[in-house]
Amino acid sequence: MGGAVMAKRYDYMDWLRVLAIMVVVLVHVVSKILNTEAPDHWQWQLAHAIDSALRWCVPIFFMLSGALLLTKKQIPPIGEFYSRRLGKVLIPLIFWSGVYLAYLVFEQGEDMTLWQMVKRFLVDDVYYHLWFLYVIFGLYLMAPFLRLLVQHMSKRLFEVFLGFWLLFSVFMPLLPKFYGYEPAFYTGMFQPFVGYFMLGAYLVLYPLPKKVLPPLAVLSVIGYLVTYWATNQLTFSQGELDEFFYDHERPNHVVISLFVFALFQHFAGRFKPNGAIRLISAATLGIYVIHPLVQFYVNKLLGINETTIHAAVGIPLSWAIIFVLSLGIIVALQRLPGAKHIVP
Repeated sequence: MGGAVMAKRYDYMDWLRVLAIMVVVLVHVVSKILNTEAPDHWQWQLAHAIDSALRWCVPIFFMLSGALLLTKKQIPPIGEFYSRRLGKVLIPLIFWSGVYLAYLVFEQGEDMTLWQMVKRFLVDDVYYHLWFLYVIFGLYLMAPFLRLLVQHMSKRLFEVFLGFWLLFSVFMPLLPKFYGYEPAFYTGMFQPFVGYFMLGAYLVLYPLPKKVLPPLAVLSVIGYLVTYWATNQLTFSQGELDEFFYDHERPNHVVISLFVFALFQHFAGRFKPNGAIRLISAATLGIYVIHPLVQFYVNKLLGINETTIHAAVGIPLSWAIIFVLSLGIIVALQRLPGAKHIVP
């Protein structure tokens, strides 16, 4: 496809974004079991088997952002770009950090001064899932400069960039974990999520040939098995959950994320415009920020959680309820005057 980029809506990206947010909610449902049950319990193993297959969801969000932002031909003035893009992240980040701080104080009984609240916000320690907004904020800051790289790099040079990303951010972290050897190279330009951001743009500019999908599928299955087996081994050896192979930048998740994106891309013609999909796609960020709160109150008020009746029942049941309620709340908020700034 070369360097030419079409300014159009990619319907398959809407479908992929919707699938990714549904998977994020499911990950946070099963993670409750992983953090509370013993690893030798069958419910923990069930949750682990599910979670090991789903870690591609967050990389996909970064890839979609890069695919859309970094391949546009027209570059608006940087002030206009920042005011439009950063506001879509910073305002929700501040608002929802306030919501979760209030939740921690009034619902969980934490005692915090105003300064302690400010410090928690500044060090990304308000609530476990809000880290995503901090990363997106940083990527948006870099986007105008990365877009210039994307527009002026040849395919070969782009592949060299991605090769350095794989070396420094994906494979090199294996050394200190398993060999106790900490490389001295500073690799700031090739940080994990910058790589995914750029990978999304690369795949739009240079789609993988269809013949690559079958071997990628095989590697993805191997990646899943590695995640499941290696996490089990590390967890049982240490006596507590070891999330090293859950991390999004591990080789196992890079290959699965690549396969999922390429699969949707190759079957793009089958993903037709759909009003419901676009509705959910537009509510993705809102669903992401609110669903842990909904998860808590579904358990507190309805008595439904991931182990209700049986984990095989509780997981899909609580996941469906949390997702539908989160979507309903966000769609309702989006229709309120002025609320679009907190759920863009």
